[in-house]
Amino acid sequence: MIAYFIISISMTALICYGAYRIFQQRVNTCQLTLDDAKGYYLIAAILIGFLGSALSFYVGQVLGYSNQEESSSAMALAILLDIMAALLTLIWGLVKFHQPEKY
Repeated sequence: MIAYFIISISMTALICYGAYRIFQQRVNTCQLTLDDAKGYYLIAAILIGFLGSALSFYVGQVLGYSNQEESSSAMALAILLDIMAALLTLIWGLVKFHQPEKY
């Protein structure tokens, strides 16, 4: 169950971080403005969080965690932790976005 938590949370955070890197690269190459990239990243992180939690719920059911009373509530906690990981990565990314210097 602990491995289920860690893998679920880390995958959600890594995908959100990957989205941050993609949008930051587009800002650095001047394909997107900083404000547009932050908006796109906001939407992407929210979608990743909810899709990650839906996937976490599905995997938890396949693994049989919904059949037991104790693991059923822990599975709900995993879903909430997925969304929390996505939102924390979102906050971190929005703070770290930067515009490249122009000379």
